Amino acid sequence: MAWPEISIEDFPPERDDEPSSLRQDIIDELSDHFACALNRELLKNPDEQTAKQRVIQNFGDPIKIARQLWLDAMKEKIMSQRIMTGISVVMAVCCIAVVGFAWILVQESRVVNQKMLAHLATIAGRPQPVAAVGREQQILDQLKELKEEQQAAANASSEDMNQISFQLVQDNKDKSPAAGFTGTLTKGGNPLETFTLDAASNAEGLLDFGKLPWGKYQLNLSAPWGESFHQNVSVIPGRNYSQVISCPTAAPAKVPVQFQIKWPGEFNADDWVLLCDFRNASGRKQQLESSRLIQDKNWIYRQNSTEDSSGVFLIDNQNMISAYPVTKDGEFKDIDSQQLIDNSSVKMSQGKHVLPDLILVQKQDLLKLSELNEQKIYNVLNNSRSDLGGYSLNYRRILGGNSGFRIDEAHTFLLIPFRNAPIHLAQSDAVNGNEGPRYADGIELSKRLVFTASQDKENLWEIKLPYLENLKMPEGVAGSGQGLF
Repeated sequence: MAWPEISIEDFPPERDDEPSSLRQDIIDELSDHFACALNRELLKNPDEQTAKQRVIQNFGDPIKIARQLWLDAMKEKIMSQRIMTGISVVMAVCCIAVVGFAWILVQESRVVNQKMLAHLATIAGRPQPVAAVGREQQILDQLKELKEEQQAAANASSEDMNQISFQLVQDNKDKSPAAGFTGTLTKGGNPLETFTLDAASNAEGLLDFGKLPWGKYQLNLSAPWGESFHQNVSVIPGRNYSQVISCPTAAPAKVPVQFQIKWPGEFNADDWVLLCDFRNASGRKQQLESSRLIQDKNWIYRQNSTEDSSGVFLIDNQNMISAYPVTKDGEFKDIDSQQLIDNSSVKMSQGKHVLPDLILVQKQDLLKLSELNEQKIYNVLNNSRSDLGGYSLNYRRILGGNSGFRIDEAHTFLLIPFRNAPIHLAQSDAVNGNEGPRYADGIELSKRLVFTASQDKENLWEIKLPYLENLKMPEGVAGSGQGLF
């Protein structure tokens, strides 16, 4: 059997929604990487057993790696299934709470009816006065007592309830009502206390959720065009809650944005283009996201990435921009550089944008951009060049282990994926690890690239690329001399 010995049975139990070829693809990829690593080790030490042990020490247990890669590929589907299960549980708990509330009302009504019958029996057992006027007065007094007791019971049942409402106004000079906005109010706490209510603002801009128990809530507010924001709400016992919220008057406008790329002076940029991928989600649910502040509240505008508006652009050394047409599933596709239509600017939604990925490719390699759709892990140096980690375009996140990336800090990544780096960065040591320096596939920039597009100013986004010599891996960096895979 080929080494390492990995089989389909080493993976977790098969799922119905799992791609049929996923496990075999992972086995083939790992086997190839381990075989290459073993060949390199055999060049250093002809003892095969020792070489295998060194490969295992460098990479870890191949079965554990295979299971981790399978989990990374399936995590989105698994999490979606768990979320649906959680929603079902919450809905069941809400139904139980409604039934319990109805039962309490029935019990209170029963108590009131019993008191009413008891009073009627008392009236019937009393001696009848001679005067008819006296009998009528007694009946009126008894009815008054019953009404007062009934009102007291109603007050007791609602003493812990508080009115919760929001006044929505447009962010303009007149502060006119913001009608047609939808809100979702979710109460926090244990599962028995949690519930969710939906409401819509009326013509006067009033978003009223009625009387609710005190406690902590989360408000999610959405505009008719999909822009949204959320905030936490704390309701104090015995006090009604109301708040005025300023809302956007219309969907974010499209404004022209220009780019100015500061290319490193280490190579001829005429044959290269920079691919800027603004999409901020993984898998097949890629979205474009912008945000803007309305009275110190952050409203987020999300749009699905489409073939016509993909959110992916190609920029050449003359700062000319070409919209890159992804497939309908959001995947990269091959394209001839002659088919590109150059523009000096591109339309983007007003507001703040983030740029997660920069991909540096030669124009001739545009014909094989579909290879970026593969579930490949790239060797990327962290910003301080002190460690080497794995980075995936498919998932935009770090894959386990001592990757060298801080998950709590978001950064932009620059990748050179096709291993045909500029001449002085040639991968001459790809076969023999003892010849020449090693270069990573990319590097983590010092920060996340962020730009705010505005209607009232010239929108020029300057992007400075790092010196590509920084891709050379320093001595002592994990993986240096042999790569991660």
